Parts: sequence; structure tokens; C-alpha cells
Amino acid sequence: MSSVMENLSHSLTGEVHVVVQDRLESGTACGAAWDALVQSTEASGFMQTLAWADFKRRQGLSVAHFLVFEGEQLVGGCIGYYSIRATGARLLVSPDGPVMPWLDAERTAVYMRHLDTAVKNYCSDKGLSAWRIEPRLTLPLPEVLKNFSPAPIDLLPKETLYLDLSGEPESILAGMHHKARYNIKVAERNGVSIVQDAGPEARTELYKILEQASQRDLFFLEPASFFEDLIEELGVEGLATTVHVLLAKHQEQVIGGLLLLICGRRATYLYGGVANEKRNVMAGYLLQWRAMQLARELGATTYDFYGYIEQADPNHLYCQFSEFKRKFGGTPMRFGGAREQFYMDTLTDAVVRAFKEINLVP
Repeated sequence: MSSVMENLSHSLTGEVHVVVQDRLESGTACGAAWDALVQSTEASGFMQTLAWADFKRRQGLSVAHFLVFEGEQLVGGCIGYYSIRATGARLLVSPDGPVMPWLDAERTAVYMRHLDTAVKNYCSDKGLSAWRIEPRLTLPLPEVLKNFSPAPIDLLPKETLYLDLSGEPESILAGMHHKARYNIKVAERNGVSIVQDAGPEARTELYKILEQASQRDLFFLEPASFFEDLIEELGVEGLATTVHVLLAKHQEQVIGGLLLLICGRRATYLYGGVANEKRNVMAGYLLQWRAMQLARELGATTYDFYGYIEQADPNHLYCQFSEFKRKFGGTPMRFGGAREQFYMDTLTDAVVRAFKEINLVP
């Protein structure tokens, strides 16, 4: 391996080094370069953009930016999130990261070696015990990640469904199950309308719908403040990640809602649901179709359903959702999931600190 590194070092255009910053502004040249790198990296996503970092700061998390340069060119890195707690093995997490040229294994190995050193030093300074990552990579994972073990909890859905939006609307509709096309028409015939609105009243209506859906379908729902902060921070044009709220109305009554994120060429169906009333008008199908059309208009070529199981397991939490989603077509995706690397020196400090607080050590 060392000989490979030595040979590669001669082909690098400049010295590889890592810059660590607490905040990187989107309005700067470096910030714009970072967001462009994230948007162009298929294995990354919205959780590595500066807009999402600002959103997580608003929620009270600490944020660190690790920027890998080859000479003067920004070539990779990650954004890490963490919270300060009194005890425990605190983690630095990088969902959708690190951002690397994964198809170039040799270069990625060099960049990751420098990045890992910078992250380890940062974690030691901040008292963080591990680095948890989750790039959108399929198995088998690259050799460079061999020191990262499977994490107990995934930060992103390990399985999802990608729908290709690059074709014409007619071809996208043709790729759907006939029941999806039929139910879209049913909603249109019933007079369901879809409006795009991220104002205060629309946010309240959206959360009411999501509360009904979460109680009925038994899925976890973030508090209302999560959606308020998300829409406030990302509901601005020109950001690397933008949020869009769509509401389904029938006879002026809101009966459905959907939260769409767009980052580069990928649109993500983050949250959505329909009310308990008037489910027979099939508003959920028209909501999805209008979200896909909006995503295409804004330049997205992939629609991520954000959570899916390919096998029909009636006991799985995603079973009912997956049955609905697969009617729209698409390609099932399965990623390697979250991985983590522990730093034993800071982990030991955390354990000692915890024991001291419960009086197990002097």
C-alpha cells in the first residue's frame, strides 16, 4: 500500500492538506465550491450542504467543516455534527459523507488518510469518541473504509427507491403501475388541487396532516419546531438545498401535505401524508406526481422516496409505505449503511468521566 501511496504522490497536482473550520459561509468562494462538490457527488446528499449545516445549528448542534485540498483545489471533506453532553461516548456524525471521489480509489485513499487524521485530532480536542459516517455507497464498500465498523443505527434509510425523472412526463407516467396512473386521474376528476405554499398557515396545516398520518400509520414524527426551523432556514431560493411545501386541497379543505427537498440533481420526498378524511379522493397520488413535476422543473433528475423495502414483509414498519411507493416505479437502492470508527483515547476519557459522575472511581 505504501508503494501505491508513493507513486500516487507524484501524480498529485499539489500538497494534500485539511482545513478545519467551525463555520463556512455559503456566500464565499470556498463555500460555493463546497456546495458544488456535494451536489456533483452521487454518494453525497443534502445533509452535507451548508444550508443543512445552518439548519442543524439552529437546532442546537455544533458543526465542524473539514475541507480537503489538493494544492489550492477543494477536492473533498465532510461536515460533522455533534452535541455536547456531560457523559457518554459522544459522536461526530457525517450523514451523506464524507465527500470523496469514490470512483478514484487511490486518490480517495490519500484524501481519507489526511481527513481521518484531522477528524481524530478534532475529536480528541472536543472529547468526541467516534466518527460516524454514511456515504451513499453500495456493497461492497471501498477498501479505504475497512477500519470503519457497522454502526448500530443508520443515519439515513439504508434502503430506498430512486425514480428517474430525466425522461418526458409521459414516459415517467408510462413507467408507473397502472393503479398509480388511475389514482392520479381519480384525484384530478374529484377536483383535488395541489398548491405550493410555505407560509405560516400552510406550515400549520402541513403539521396537522403529518400528525394524523403518524398516529394512523405509526411512524416517528419530529416536533413542529423541526419543520418551522427547516422551512425558515431552507425555504430560500439559491441555496444548495431548498425545501418546498405542497398541500393537497379538496373543496378548500387541506387533505394532504408533502415536504420536498432538492439538492443538485436529486429531489427527496422527506415527509408526507394524507388526512383521515376523504382518503377516497386519492390526494396522495396527485401530491407525489405534482412533486415529481416540480422537481423536474427545478432541474432534478432523480426522485428519492427516502425509505423503502423491496421485499413485502407485512411486519416491517415500511411495508405499507413501500406498497404505495412501488406503484410509481423506480429502482430499489440498498446502501452499506452507517459506519463508525472509535478513537480509544477519547473513548477511555468518556468512560472515566461517566464513572466519576456516578462515584465509581475517585
